Amino acid sequence: MNKETIIKLSMLVGFLFLFLTGSRFHAEHLKEQCSEGHCEKPHQHGELNYHERFFIDPVDSFFIGVIKGCANFWEANATGMTFAIIIGGAALSLLLSWNKFEKVLAMKGIKGAALGSVFGMPLNMCANCSAVTSVSMTSRSGSAEATLGIILGGALLNFIGIVVMFGLFSPAVVIARIVFSIIMILLVVPMVSKLVNKEEDKSAESPVMNMISCYFPDKSFIQTIVKSTEDWLLAVGNIAYKLIPLMLLGTLLTAVFRVLFPNEFLQHITTYNSFIILAIVSFIGTLLSIPVMFEILLGTILLQLGFSNGAIAAMVLTAPSFGLFTLVLTKKQLGGLKVPLILIGITFVFGIGAGLLAEFLTKLF
Repeated sequence: MNKETIIKLSMLVGFLFLFLTGSRFHAEHLKEQCSEGHCEKPHQHGELNYHERFFIDPVDSFFIGVIKGCANFWEANATGMTFAIIIGGAALSLLLSWNKFEKVLAMKGIKGAALGSVFGMPLNMCANCSAVTSVSMTSRSGSAEATLGIILGGALLNFIGIVVMFGLFSPAVVIARIVFSIIMILLVVPMVSKLVNKEEDKSAESPVMNMISCYFPDKSFIQTIVKSTEDWLLAVGNIAYKLIPLMLLGTLLTAVFRVLFPNEFLQHITTYNSFIILAIVSFIGTLLSIPVMFEILLGTILLQLGFSNGAIAAMVLTAPSFGLFTLVLTKKQLGGLKVPLILIGITFVFGIGAGLLAEFLTKLF
């Protein structure tokens, strides 16, 4: 490993450390306070039971509601998405200059999905931000398994979120979430990845991206730092150019969905048949795209409204998993709409499965 690769690896680790300590841990602490009812500003809670700058009033028109929803979503995700591009740029510049890292991300099957999830877990990001980082890291030659493993590992195997859930919900809810998360990553991801007809991405071979390399190991230390920084900036610019328009589209889709299904909608389904309730909650959770740990806040809403452990389990599994936003971001990387749509369908079915498992486990505890 030459000195330029070492510097790029240090940049990647450094950006991740700054993100976790400067933003993520603090934000998750605030969400934990909200979940436990210890928030200092409960009057500012919005549709997701967390702070939202623009309250979506029932009398607002559909257009105004969507605009407010977009603004709230961007504010809630601004830090995470910014760091996702920054961290993704550092990973991409490292990938283009360190063949061993490229080989790891190119692994397929269960091993590729598992290693991807290991890379995803410490990111501590929601599926939206994890998707930005994952697509960036695997854009050159990464496997579909690694791409999906990073996304789902970051979203579903968030250690802090799992610990918080054990303190708020029945163990049946958390066990169901963990079981179906592992099945999704280790079994479903390798299975659907076989369906990916991935086209060769020429962007990494463009003249601009070809400037990223480690072909000059004889440079001085200062020159190496300058070259590494230039490589990182080129990668960040390439990622931002390709992904920000998709992020805007994904935000619009999720804002539209939130306006169509406000919290009040949930109050009307508590008396339905238990299986129908699971199906409705799974459908809503599957199409949602939420910031990290927001599924816990949604779970507390369901708990307060009197929903069963099954419905809560369905929500906390589907809401942070593969949804509309991740579909938009990963469509090209996964060779079209086929695989993302299959994953959305499986997420919906697994939500129902997690709900049924939680209901069964509730009778045992």
